[in-house]
Amino acid sequence: MSTYTRTIITKFKQLVFFWSASFTIATIGYYLLYVIMPNHWVFGTSYRMFTYHWQHPMLYISIPCFFYGIIATIFSNKFLDMKPLGRILLTLAIIVSTVLFSSPFGGMLWHYHDMQAGYFPYNWFSKMVELGFSWGFSMGWLIIGLSIPYNIIGSIVCYYLTKKGATLFQN
Repeated sequence: MSTYTRTIITKFKQLVFFWSASFTIATIGYYLLYVIMPNHWVFGTSYRMFTYHWQHPMLYISIPCFFYGIIATIFSNKFLDMKPLGRILLTLAIIVSTVLFSSPFGGMLWHYHDMQAGYFPYNWFSKMVELGFSWGFSMGWLIIGLSIPYNIIGSIVCYYLTKKGATLFQN
């Protein structure tokens, strides 16, 4: 087997590790916080917003875990080459990138759930893409920012999970 093939297989295994581990930890963290948070408010919300992300939390958790896996896999080798402060800054960059990439898709999912609650217009797909992308991009960061302590715990987990995945699959 060539070196290139081994590298591709290793990166794929690392990607699957990041996807599965982040989703598993995020799900466990969500349900632990669900038990102890007042009124079970794990995720934040804005004023007068329909809370579909409370009704379908696993779907909304899976989107950032998907993008985190891709981004962490891309930057894992660089993560190991850095000093602790650089690792923290790279983790922040991974978190910001994950939020930026996943928010539009979370907005599309939210818009899909909103259409299920009311009606599907004749051009439902284009509405979901246009409005979902723009609303998700403009509101997603706020929802994640308001999801305290879930977002803080997730940031800490992101650092250690990236470190674990990078050391586990280093070349």
